[in-house]
Amino acid sequence: MDLVNTVAPSLAGVLHRDFFWMVWNSVLAWIPVALALLVFRSDPQFGRRLPVSPVWWAGVALLMLFLPNAPYVVTDLVHLRDDVRAIGDGPVVSTVLPVYGIFIVSGFLAYYLVLAELRGFLERIGLGAWRAPVILTVHLLCAVGVFLGRWVRLNSWEPVVEPRGTVERMVLALTWEWAPILIAAVFVATALGHFVTRAVAEAGVASARRGARLVRGLRLAPPSPDQV
Repeated sequence: MDLVNTVAPSLAGVLHRDFFWMVWNSVLAWIPVALALLVFRSDPQFGRRLPVSPVWWAGVALLMLFLPNAPYVVTDLVHLRDDVRAIGDGPVVSTVLPVYGIFIVSGFLAYYLVLAELRGFLERIGLGAWRAPVILTVHLLCAVGVFLGRWVRLNSWEPVVEPRGTVERMVLALTWEWAPILIAAVFVATALGHFVTRAVAEAGVASARRGARLVRGLRLAPPSPDQV
């Protein structure tokens, strides 16, 4: 009970301070997953070439505008210092860190699912050999997007609703002397986060499949003489 009495108020404080912006950023992070399903699975007739439909390409553009919101969550660690300071002598490991951990894992899981859909789509249209360069390009574009979102406060919908002002802000930001360094740092964090998330997710799926096969095998196996 002492542990509960110690943790509960601190956890409630963290959720009170961070609930709104964490939920909002999580929603923005998972919007690309829905868009990826619409874009990459919308037409079962996709064959051995890229679609030429303007609507499809508009969907891809919209997906790329929202996709940086998924890895963007890692930059929200800038708020961690304030939460640690606010909690004072409270338990940081059992309150602040798990909340941020779940939040960041959720964002990178969304990012992994989008890129998994993209890899599957490239395979289906016969461009599987291009997966690595395409994924690296997506990492780079997302790094630029995260930089513009965090340091320029540019929202995903601004290029659509205010294109001229958005272009001016982008040019000004990207010509800043520190821009390449910050973009490179975000690129590394994005690529590393995706690599770890993919490894863990695919290992978990493989383990679950092995377990399911084992269970099916036990159910289908004939009873032994001793059991009879």
